[in-house]
Amino acid sequence: MKRLGFVLILTCLSSGVVLLGMEPAASLEARLKAVAKTFRASYKTKPDKTITKLLTSVAALGQAFPKSKQPWQVLADAAGFASEPTHKKRLFKKLAALNAKQFPKITREAKEELTWLEFLEQPIDLRFTAADGREVDLAKLRGKVVLIYFCASWCPPCVREHPKLKSVYDQYHKQGFEIVGISVDKSRASFDRYTQRKKIAWPQHYEDNAWEGELMKRFRVRYVPRLFLLDRTGRVAHQDTRQHLEEKVRELLAKLQ
Repeated sequence: MKRLGFVLILTCLSSGVVLLGMEPAASLEARLKAVAKTFRASYKTKPDKTITKLLTSVAALGQAFPKSKQPWQVLADAAGFASEPTHKKRLFKKLAALNAKQFPKITREAKEELTWLEFLEQPIDLRFTAADGREVDLAKLRGKVVLIYFCASWCPPCVREHPKLKSVYDQYHKQGFEIVGISVDKSRASFDRYTQRKKIAWPQHYEDNAWEGELMKRFRVRYVPRLFLLDRTGRVAHQDTRQHLEEKVRELLAKLQ
């Protein structure tokens, strides 16, 4: 009898059944890897169904392993991978609804992401007096395509790509394309020298507090160059379109408001 009982326990453990309150962590990790792999393989071809299946799978694992944050971390990773804002919102809403005391970091970050997505969905409100004295108000530029361009003279990609940026501006400005520059140069003097040397025609704002500046935080700028391309309604249509800027500008200009 003792031998039979020993064999039974081994069988239960190998099949993944929870015994004495212990959760088979290895089994959970394997399942999560399979779920994540399936999601990444299917998302681009069947995004809506894949999101629904992911939510169902993760919810089941979350229920089976209630103390583990791993299932919800997979959901957070999937939200970062998803390309469509509507899909991101579905996943982040699920995460934001979790028990905040049990999963404080996951719920806090999910709520922050939802706030960011809501910010991107609204017409961007931005007003300032440019370095050259011009008054900038994006509300008055509705009906035009606007690029908000975060840059710095110490940034090699910014300097390298300036001729291309200027070419797109010169070609499409008369058709309704505007650029608003935000600089995080190390000093006002270096900003002024670069502006004069490059003969930058569009209005620019010099961010005194650099990375800690209000605009940097509002637009979540953590690197430069950082691009936000707004459509004629003032909403963000594309981000970081450095390689396809002219194409995207042309497409947006062709669309009626």
